[in-house]
Amino acid sequence: MSFLLEVDPKKTGERVDRYLKHDFERYLRLSGKHRTDISSPSLSGMPGGGSYGNNQENKVIEGVYAAQVVAAIAATIRNCSDYDERKPYKQILIDYYIKGMQNFKIAQRIGYSDRQFDYKKRMALCEFADRFEYWKIVYQVQDQPCLQIMQRIAENCGNYAD
Repeated sequence: MSFLLEVDPKKTGERVDRYLKHDFERYLRLSGKHRTDISSPSLSGMPGGGSYGNNQENKVIEGVYAAQVVAAIAATIRNCSDYDERKPYKQILIDYYIKGMQNFKIAQRIGYSDRQFDYKKRMALCEFADRFEYWKIVYQVQDQPCLQIMQRIAENCGNYAD
């Protein structure tokens, strides 16, 4: 029996949720940005020139890096699926992590039961984890953590021992 690796949706979703709730918030503060700066119509993802208020070189570098991370996260969210009603992933991520809406309100707005919404949100978080790997390279923040958690699954090759 051999094993394949695939993304564990539950654990990956939990990791992405923690990252977007805690790390993203910290990078917003360090970059001088607010969630309102990253709204749906202007989700450009490009780092803006902010006022850092501190002329120390390391603070400026830290702020610029934080802006790159925020840009990578914004670009990842912007790039998530939202092309049909079966995959409203971008809208879920924006409504919850950017606008701060409650899950049940998002579920009502997009027409899903709580159970269906939980599944769709988990899939949105997994898609974010996949797409974030690309945007980390584009924005040169490869030292950000890999958010995917893999699980081993057995591959049945049809070779049974009797």
